[in-house]
Amino acid sequence: MAFALEVEGYTTESYDTVQKAEHSSRGALCTIVDDEILRSEPQAATQFLKNLGARAVLLVDGLSAHKAHVDNAVLTKPFTGPDLLGVIKCLIEAAK
Repeated sequence: MAFALEVEGYTTESYDTVQKAEHSSRGALCTIVDDEILRSEPQAATQFLKNLGARAVLLVDGLSAHKAHVDNAVLTKPFTGPDLLGVIKCLIEAAK
């Protein structure tokens, strides 16, 4: 996923906890959150997604019971690079 974004010129950072991601996400165009974090850190991740609003892209496996907040974009796994880039481009357009 990072490779697909970096090839298109986007800078990426990866974190394994919500706490580590919070600072960087404040200035990011978007933050991509895998639904696995909702299983490991349910309260922190839910609040994180709520705070990010429209700048969050939630990756779900299709079987997940987790729901995105109204403003979060959702991408169902498996997805392709173009699928991900399409969501990012939509966020860019919405931010204009």
